[in-house]
Order: sequence, then C-alpha cells, then structure tokens
Amino acid sequence: MFRAVVFGSTGATGRELVSELAHSDACSSVNAVTRREIKKEDLPKVFPNIVAGSPEAEKIRVHPVDYERLNETAGDSCKEVDVAFCCLGTTQSEAGGRAGFTKVDLGYVSAAAREAREAGSVNHFALVTAQGVNRSCPRLISNYIWTKARAEEEVLKQDFPKGASIWHPGFLDRGKDLASKRFTEKVAHWCGLSGLPVADLARAMRVYAEQLTNGDIKPKAEDIIETSSIRAYCDSA
Repeated sequence: MFRAVVFGSTGATGRELVSELAHSDACSSVNAVTRREIKKEDLPKVFPNIVAGSPEAEKIRVHPVDYERLNETAGDSCKEVDVAFCCLGTTQSEAGGRAGFTKVDLGYVSAAAREAREAGSVNHFALVTAQGVNRSCPRLISNYIWTKARAEEEVLKQDFPKGASIWHPGFLDRGKDLASKRFTEKVAHWCGLSGLPVADLARAMRVYAEQLTNGDIKPKAEDIIETSSIRAYCDSA
C-alpha cells in the first residue's frame, strides 16, 4: 500500500490521476493539493468517476495552498505520504508571458519537490514535463524546453530514496472542452489529430506507482518515461 499527494490536482492530468489513485486498491489515501477549497459534496464535479460519499471519495483529502508561499501553506499535505505526483504546468499565453510560465513550471514545481522531500516520508517523486526535453538546450533556442529541463534538475536534486520518474508525454489530448482553450490543441482537433489522452497518462502513472511499491520496478535515481512506455504501462492496467 502507498499514500499519495498530487500537486496540480485540478488540472487536466491531475484530476484524472486523483481519480485513478482513489480507485486503486494499492493506494490508501490521496492528498489533492489545490488552490481553493473543495467541499466533499463537490468532489464529483472536479474529479471524474468519483461519487459523493463513496469509498473512493473518502480517500481524497483536499489541501488548499498558496503556491507563492507553499512552504508556509502546505500544512500536512505531504506528511505521512509515500509517493508525490506533480502535474503542475501552464503555457506562456495562459501565464501572461515568459515570467509567469517560468514561475509555475519551474518555481512551483521546485517548491513542491522541496516540500515533499522535507516532509520526510516521501520516497518517490513523479514529475510530468514533456516530450523532447533536453537539458543541454539553451534558453535562447527554447524557453519552454529550458524551463522544463531546469524543473527536472530541481526534482533530481532532492535525491528521493526511491528516485524520481520523469514523464515525457507527447501531445496530450485533454478533451474537446479543454482543447478549445489552447490554439494548438484546437487546430489539432480540427485536423483530426489525436494525442495521448490525459486519462491514459494518469493510468500509467498509477500503474507505475503500484509496481514500484510492490517491488516489480527497481527504483532508479532517474527514470525517464517516454510516450511508448507510457502507453505500455497504461495497456498493462
């Protein structure tokens, strides 16, 4: 059995992951780190396939935080937790520019990793970044890749006992409703292109955590998981 915390729990991938973990017999509790309070009766509105009052809903504990002051507001969100998942991420357009993007995808991610490590019980950290992240890529070439690469490095610096899994999904299919908010996703849907469903990514991350806990996966300081492996983990569920 393992206990989980999910940073970025109300985003497209995060909310699917919370649901996956809540339905897992191997996961006993899920701490959902959010920006706002969510009442128990409203959990089904946020997390898919969750029924109010169900055993799955009872596993979910909402922890509202201020990411600008995570070390002051995280409370016990990472206490008595074995595996931390980080699905934080935005775009430059949504964040209002390069500075806002870097603050979320590097600053918030780094703070989450530090908080998880300092809690003492977290033995593994799973971080979602993106396909094509290359740590030698100069910022001048791609601020997006540079930022994601620095976030990976910050997580690895924490030296979690059972290492870190770095997830490199390709184009993610967040569904038509969310895709309409991002131009590239809107174009992809118009063109009939399909990406990796966020539900599949979440399922793969849940399976990985289960196998790591069961000893089916040997812990590595750094385990980079590309799209082909993500699909394999998902298919094995």
